[in-house]
Formats: sequence, C-alpha cells, structure tokens
Amino acid sequence: MGTWFLIPVKRLDRAKSRLAAALSRRARIRLAWLLTRRTLRVVARVPEVHPLVISADLRVLALARSMGMDVYFDLWEDLNRALTAARRYAVRHGAEAIGVLPIDLPRLSPEAIRALLQAGFPEQGLVLVPDQRAQGTNALLIRPPEAIPFRFGPGSLESFRTQAGARGLPVRLFYHEALAFDLDTEADWAAWRSQASLVNLE
Repeated sequence: MGTWFLIPVKRLDRAKSRLAAALSRRARIRLAWLLTRRTLRVVARVPEVHPLVISADLRVLALARSMGMDVYFDLWEDLNRALTAARRYAVRHGAEAIGVLPIDLPRLSPEAIRALLQAGFPEQGLVLVPDQRAQGTNALLIRPPEAIPFRFGPGSLESFRTQAGARGLPVRLFYHEALAFDLDTEADWAAWRSQASLVNLE
C-alpha cells in the first residue's frame, strides 16, 4: 500500500508525564491506554492508509496486532530514532508516502485523516499540521517518504519548514480542528475536561 501512517506510542507508564500535576500516575496510564485504543480504532476505519504502530510497550503492540496492524518494536525509546527506523521498514515494504500521527489527538476522526490525505502532494511535498500554538507539529504527511529527517520536539514546525526549504521541497500547512488540539499540557487537559464527558480516569 502506498501511504503508511507511523503511530508512535510511548510505554504507557511513561506517557503523559507533563500532566503529572493534574493526574495521578494510574490515571495517566489509563488515559494513554484510552487514547491509544481510540486512535487505532479511528485509523482502522481508514483503509486508504497502512498503519504501523511503534512502541516498546508490549500491551500496545498486542492491541495493534489484535486489530490486524503491523507493529515495530521501539528499541531506543527516542521518538525521532524510532520513527526513522520504522520509516525504513515501511519503505522496504512498499511505502510511497509516510504520515506520522500521535495518539494524543482526542478529536481525531476518519474524516480528519482523509482530509490530511487529500491535502497531500501527488508527487513530492510535505504537509504539516501545526498544533494550537503554531510551534509544534501534530501530524505530517511526506512524499517521497525519506525526503527529510524527522525533527520532532520543541519548535518542530519551523524546523521541518526550514529543512524542506533547504531541499526545495514544497510545504503546505494544513489546519484542521480535529488535528490541532492535542492533550499535551495541563491547560489542554482542563480545556478538554470542560468540553467532553470522559471515563473517570482515577
């Protein structure tokens, strides 16, 4: 299949550490599990993409396998190194374009994923989904799949744009409500709690 989506998932007991002041460790683990499960279920409803779940958490990998998804064990527990290795695997197995999708997008929908696909370039180019602060990168879609290195982290949006410009790669910023909101900070959690009815995480 042409378009592979890499879905990185931290070990559940290490996920959402920035919410430590708002949620207990047990609640953060449960939140990460619920977000992972929901994300995979949404992606499973988009047959246009081939998901590859990347994690060092055996529970996460088992869930992905039970849903018929490919998995890649994260030897490094470093996001950019894991994504780079998984991308090489995807390319060896026929990937013509690569997307990256985190699990902490609680508004994610099949329609949002399809909209991202439609925003992609037919030949070559990079589509970036900015976060709410227009500093981080909540998702991306790149063709050809190894056109630029992964540089997720603080200021990643500008880093990706700079890299693409240096390589003459067209860049498109794609704004979508369901992709822009991520559960990253305590403020994000408070905003989400005020708008949504969630399972009691405690």
